[in-house]
Order: sequence, then C-alpha cells, then structure tokens
Amino acid sequence: MNITMRATWSVIVLTAIASLVVAAPVPTPTPAAPTKAKVGQKAPAFSLTDTDGKQHALKDYAGKIVVLEWFNADCPFSGKDGRKSVHATGRAAALRKQLKIVDPGIVYLLIDSTAHRKTKPDIIATDKAARTQWKIDAPILIDFDGKVGRAYSAKTTPHMFIIDEAGVLRYEGAFDDNQRNADRDDTTNYVLAAVKKLKAGESPSPSHVKQWGCSVKYGL
Repeated sequence: MNITMRATWSVIVLTAIASLVVAAPVPTPTPAAPTKAKVGQKAPAFSLTDTDGKQHALKDYAGKIVVLEWFNADCPFSGKDGRKSVHATGRAAALRKQLKIVDPGIVYLLIDSTAHRKTKPDIIATDKAARTQWKIDAPILIDFDGKVGRAYSAKTTPHMFIIDEAGVLRYEGAFDDNQRNADRDDTTNYVLAAVKKLKAGESPSPSHVKQWGCSVKYGL
C-alpha cells in the first residue's frame, strides 16, 4: 500500500471514530436538589392537610398574598398561655384582622412541623383545641414529616414568611419586635409593614428580621 492510500485510509478511520464520538449519547444530568426558600426567589411548593382534613396547596392560592406562620401550641412564644405568646395575648388575631383590612383577599396559614416525642393524632388534637381556645380563624396545616418546614428553613415558632401574588418569597423572619413585653404599645409588626409595602407596589424593607421563639420541634 503506497503512502497516498495509507493516508486516505487514516483519514477514513479517524472520521469514523469522530462520528462515533459525536453520536455517543450525552448522559442526562442529575436533577438539582430542591433549593431552600430564599427571599427574592420562588417559594417552595407544598401541599398539606389541615386539622379538619382539608388539603391546602400553595398553587391553589396563586395570585394572592400568602402569609405563613410556623406554629406550636405548646410553645410559650407561639400558642401556650402566657404574656409572651402571640396567640394568647391576641397579637396574632389582631394581625390577621389588620391584614384583611389592607388586603381582603390575603391568605393566612399556620403550619405545625412539631413531631418530636409526639404522634400525629396528638398534634392534630392539640391544634384543634388551640384553634378553639384562641379563636384562630385560619387553618393549621400539619407538616408532621417536617419536609415543608425544612424546605423553608423554619427555625422557630413563630417564624413568618410572606409570599407575593407571583409566588415569590418577599419576607421571612420575626413576627414583630415585641419578643417579651406584651404590654408595650409601640410594637412594630414586620408582617403587617411588609404587606403594606407589597400592596403599595414596593419591596418590603426590611425583607428579613431575625426570628425569635421556641425552636421548631422536628422529628428525628
């Protein structure tokens, strides 16, 4: 075989190898893990059942402002009777009333991710009693496996989150600036202030305030 033929065959072989490489299937990338909730980004989707057995999915409230409050009926900052409790002192009820004035279509949901040393029926029974005792006119959603709480990085009860009409998280953090003194009359409610900003077409500022309360009692 002369030099010209050898060169020709070399080109043919290399071309065939190149075509095989190009034609080789490209591995499908592994889907990225769901991102944690972050202000300015789409809020994580969820679907939970409340204490009455009704299902609530975030997508059902598209086009509305949604306020989420992490709740624990046994926490002295959240539900348990005491001067620090946002429910026992009536501060949570007052907030819901004020929010309805600012935006009659607003959605307010409580989420209970408590599971440590509790059974799901125990949680449901306790939360039903809490709704009656403190006249909570909003559903309490049961997140017994903690998936939603962890997706939102909910750390305390209460821990507040505000999702705008486009499904974007716009505020997360403290309920108000009154962690210990329920008798104060100069309290700033960060949730109410943020919703007012949104209704005015403005961005909430601040969009994050360090949360306070009891730690969320996730299961192991």
